[in-house]
Amino acid sequence: MLFTGILLLPHFIWEEAGNYSVSFTQFGPFFATMLLIRLTRDNEVKDKIKNGLRFNTRGILWYVLSVVIPFGLTGISAFILAGFFDSRYHAWNGTFVFYFLNFTAMLLGSIGEEVGWRGYLLPSLTKKTSPFISSIIVGCLWGFWHLNYAGDVVFWLLFIVTTIELSILFTFLYNKTNGKLWTAVIFHTFFNFANRVFVWERFTMNLLLIEIVIFGLASAFVLALDRKQMFGKVS
Repeated sequence: MLFTGILLLPHFIWEEAGNYSVSFTQFGPFFATMLLIRLTRDNEVKDKIKNGLRFNTRGILWYVLSVVIPFGLTGISAFILAGFFDSRYHAWNGTFVFYFLNFTAMLLGSIGEEVGWRGYLLPSLTKKTSPFISSIIVGCLWGFWHLNYAGDVVFWLLFIVTTIELSILFTFLYNKTNGKLWTAVIFHTFFNFANRVFVWERFTMNLLLIEIVIFGLASAFVLALDRKQMFGKVS
């Protein structure tokens, strides 16, 4: 939170950064992780993060799913929002350069976050408890960290529910690739990108409630599919 607060300051200087999906605060988890590794001299976690950021083509199926799942779930949510709540689609218009810069900013920001959430925190927790419980803890902290929604407390609390559900999906894919951080980075990037493409200017309470149901069903599915690993005891 300290690093995130400090990294919020450049946004007051470069106010147009958000127009290109640049979020300096996304690097808060990265810098916090680097500090913790240095203070604890935990070379095991350091090596795990390095290995996790090495792209391995053997996990290509899971990388593809890390694109399809967030796009599919967000697209379904957008379809329900338009069909049942009369919320018209708003195009996220721009040039090729505009889309390229936005996507690049989302990718870099996702790396900044995921080094902390899934690179450091998740494996640290799974040493002591099951992946399911670890996912809930990470999801709660990840959602709480999004204090930009604190203006509406109810909205913010419901948003935390979605981050818990998403955290379960992240953990499932992360475990399927034996800790490859790229699955989490890709998922995170395309989730943010899908929100621009499908629900631009429609991030409302109705959408949040729809996503809670859709993401919840997806989370329940992967828990049932991989219950032995997700609920397994720590060795």
